[in-house]
Amino acid sequence: MKPHSIIAISAMALAVSLTSCSDPYGATNTYKENQIGATQEAVEGVVTNIEKVAIQANNANTGTAIGAVTGGLGGAMLGGGNAKYATSAGGVILGGLIGNQIDKAVSEKNGVRITVRLDGSKRSVSVVQEYDSRRPITVGQRVQVLMGSTGSRIVPLY
Repeated sequence: MKPHSIIAISAMALAVSLTSCSDPYGATNTYKENQIGATQEAVEGVVTNIEKVAIQANNANTGTAIGAVTGGLGGAMLGGGNAKYATSAGGVILGGLIGNQIDKAVSEKNGVRITVRLDGSKRSVSVVQEYDSRRPITVGQRVQVLMGSTGSRIVPLY
């Protein structure tokens, strides 16, 4: 395979990897299309605990696959004769590992697990959502918990 073919394939793989990242979901004012018009129960309460968490996109294997293919193609170019099989296999493994780590770094988001004591009840609920620096939530703050079939979220009451 010619070097310019490897560069073209690598560029396409990078483009696919970057476009497969998901949109923000779970922030206090970000909704998916399937949530528009959905009914949600709104219950008020007080935040009792906030814990930082990492949110990883569901496409965590995209980088692994792209890295493995790219690494295998690159490895095949390095070896000659029977050695190209070994360098190709090494390229697949190394490319997969590197692609996986890049995918995790690109797709991981800062999140919070917020626990709320519901008004008029001894019941508490906990929701994991993306951290929203524009509308931060703090312990002791009055909030509204929105619960529905498409997911739950916690929004501040001002």
